[in-house]
Parts: sequence; structure tokens; C-alpha cells
Amino acid sequence: MGVLLKKSSNISQKTPPIFTFRILGGVCHAEGRVGENNLNTMGKKYLFGIIGILLIIAIATILIFAVDWADVKMKKEIRETTAEQEIVKAQATEALKSVVDVANELSGITSGTVFNFEVDDLDGRAANFGIVQWVDDVKGERIAEEHVVTFRELDDPPVTFTSGGAEVDRETNIVVAMHRTPVIFGDPLPVDLLETIVRQFVERVYPEFASIESTLVFDPGSKSAQGRPTNHFFRWNDRRFAVPSALSMDSPPFIQVGINSHGFIFSYDNTFHLYHNLSKEALRALCGFVEIPKTDDSSIDQEKVIVKVWFTQYEPFQNRYLVLPYEPEIDFEGCSESAKAYLRHLPTGQDKN
Repeated sequence: MGVLLKKSSNISQKTPPIFTFRILGGVCHAEGRVGENNLNTMGKKYLFGIIGILLIIAIATILIFAVDWADVKMKKEIRETTAEQEIVKAQATEALKSVVDVANELSGITSGTVFNFEVDDLDGRAANFGIVQWVDDVKGERIAEEHVVTFRELDDPPVTFTSGGAEVDRETNIVVAMHRTPVIFGDPLPVDLLETIVRQFVERVYPEFASIESTLVFDPGSKSAQGRPTNHFFRWNDRRFAVPSALSMDSPPFIQVGINSHGFIFSYDNTFHLYHNLSKEALRALCGFVEIPKTDDSSIDQEKVIVKVWFTQYEPFQNRYLVLPYEPEIDFEGCSESAKAYLRHLPTGQDKN
């Protein structure tokens, strides 16, 4: 016969021991179970803790790698951008230096010359160029802009800056403006000799001038002030270039050279180049405003991929022409429906003058 005795101890509320006594045949047997559930819970906590630590380490490693990779990528982009900017800067500077050298040579300066220009903005805007849609009498929205590298003229010694400056077309490295402080030396020269010097200058710095001069209107002028040499300006205007009637130009395309009576070339402007070499984006923007009246002729420039549309008697383009993009592969994207209808019916390969 066996006697079963049970006793529960309250010594510890956290891990209460449980004893079971069995007296069988005069021999006492004890069996114990201490905090079995708590041990399982603690084991799970340790396991989850280890897993959490491993996850944190993994995430930290990934983040460190990602940040390091992004840093490497950013540094690479900075290096590439810096290298590209240095190339743009060097090419524009060399182009401007070439124009200044020609101006010095034809001005009679053969020694002691200093290149007093430095880059001001690698992505500037041309001062004498702009195609605008007027919102009201005073407010206008620029429809086309050309990107240029701008320069400023340094004083001598190079401590302060003068009002001189220059502009170089970013896409073509053609100098479109150069203004510098006038220098007075030697005796005054006759005006016809000054004109000869100016023509030689333009032909050398802008070789295209020889083929376009007959299409331009010559407009010379001069300014004088008491006690100072007379400044002469020789200007050629392109009065046939037009923009859609809803738009306006800052001024028609022109080429102008300023030279003082002593033969020093102090300024040069060439917006003709800018207007006749508009970007594809600018041409598409202009084409969106075009309403084509009856035309007399047109010509396709296959090299520049443009169409020159002539009007000889129809307002508002009398004896003038519009330049439109010729992009049949994208169905003349950006153009008005009127322009698209006209351009779609141009004979393929048409090339009239």
C-alpha cells in the first residue's frame, strides 16, 4: 500500500519548486520540477536576442556598403563634372584668346599684351540675344535662350573688375561678344582705313561673314565726346530673319565691331551666329507658335536639319523668312498643326536657294 504526500513550497514566487513524494515499500522517492516553463521562455528570449543582433549587424553592414557606394558614385560624378567643366572652360578661353590676339594684331599691338579675361559663368546667357512672348506691356516670357560661357575683364593689376566682358557659345566655341577697355595710342586714322581694319577682323574671327555679307544691311555709326577719341561702330544687320508673329526678338541678328579713331578694336558682337544656330529645343519651341500663310519658296538645309521658309509679300513676314526644324522622323514634334501640315508636304530632298 502506498501513501502519497504532496507539498508545495512558497519560498520563491518567481520559480516555485514542486516536490512529489512517493512512499512505496518503505522507501521514499522524491521527484522535482523547478521552473521548467521559465527556462523555455528564457531560451526563446536568448534566441530572439541573438537573431536581433545578427539582423542589426546585417543591416548596418548593408547601410555602410550603400553609403560607401553612394559616396564613391558621387565622387566619380563630381570628378567627371569637374573634368567636363575644365574642358568647357579651356576651350572657351582658347577661343576668346584667339579673337583677342587678332584684335590686338590688327590694332597694331605687337608686344606687351596681356589676356585680361577670366571665366565668370560656365552657363551664362547672351546679353544681346532673346526671343520673347510678351504677357503684357512690361512682362515677357523667354521662349528661347542660348547658353554661353561668360567672361569678365580684369583690371590691370588684376584686383578689381572693369565693365568689360565676353561671351563664347558653349556648343560651337564661337565668340559672340568681346568688350574691353579702350586704349589710346598713335595718331587718328581715316574712317575708310578703320573700316578696312574692321572688315579684316570680322573675316578672320568669323569666316562665314564672307558668304553672308551680301545678305546683310551695312549700318555704320559713331559716337564722340569732348576730349575723347571718336568711337566708330561698323554694323551689319540681318533684317530678313523673322520669328513667329506672336513673339519678339531683343534685336534682329547683327554683327558689330567697335573701334576708336586710333585704330584700337574694343568691342565685337555677333548675334547673327546665335540666331542662325538655334538649338533643336529652341527651334521646336518657336515652331509651336507658327501659323503658316501662303509661302513663295522654301529650302532645306540637310546639314543643320532645318527648313528656311520664305515670304515675299505676305504680312507680317514681307521679304523675310522663318527657320523651322525639319524632323519628319518624329513627325515635327513641337510644331503647331499649321506648321506640321506644311512641313509634311515638303518634297523629300528638296534643296532650293
